[in-house]
Amino acid sequence: MSIPVLMYHHILPKEGFITSSIENFEKQMKYLHENGYKTLTSDEFYRFKKGEFEAPKKSVFITFDDGWRDNIIYAYPVLKKYNLKATIFLVTEWIDKASEKKEEFTPLKHNTCKKIVQTDPAKVVMNWNEVEKCKDIFDYHSHTATHRDFYYEKLSWQEDLALSCKTIKQRLGIEEKHLCWPRGSYDDKLVKLAQDVGYEILYTIKRGVNKPDNNLTHIKRISMKKDDKWLRKNILIFSNNILGSLYAKIKSI
Repeated sequence: MSIPVLMYHHILPKEGFITSSIENFEKQMKYLHENGYKTLTSDEFYRFKKGEFEAPKKSVFITFDDGWRDNIIYAYPVLKKYNLKATIFLVTEWIDKASEKKEEFTPLKHNTCKKIVQTDPAKVVMNWNEVEKCKDIFDYHSHTATHRDFYYEKLSWQEDLALSCKTIKQRLGIEEKHLCWPRGSYDDKLVKLAQDVGYEILYTIKRGVNKPDNNLTHIKRISMKKDDKWLRKNILIFSNNILGSLYAKIKSI
């Protein structure tokens, strides 16, 4: 058995680069709900990978990267409507900066968001109050402190990973185990460094299967696109150990 891990970034009125439209996102979540899928929490997925939790056959794990504010404006109500759970990987320094003042939400494309987050992050990134208010649907984990963009300060990898871990502990009371690599960029040295800091389960942007094999260092995810029909096809592929492995290998060639 393999559990597909779904990867989202933005949910906005119109589809775009690493962006799902509200319409297609709702179609996908409705499909999961109507077809009896369990959406795992991060702890359930972690324990599944370690072989300590027997997940239902029809299970998926929904993830969002970065902590964009549109996740709570547009994705949260849909997830709540269908009683589904998800995880957001937060860039903790962005969340800190967004929490310094209040701003009206502005739905913007990804490239514009990356510019706005440098000067006025509260418009496009979640703040800690919003993080807290949405804990009935979302749980939260680390996407590093800076996303390695260094908009506010330049940190070494060790400082970056340790700061994110510390912030998650202070803000959410979590002994952090989960880390999602920015842009999916990492190597063996970084894996070892992350483990030394205390992270145990590491998320990539590579497609593939996730079996209960206690291999926690290379979690595979599916970058989400299109509508419920596309979702159905990919869940069927990546729920199957053999088919999912072959498909990921062919697509990577």
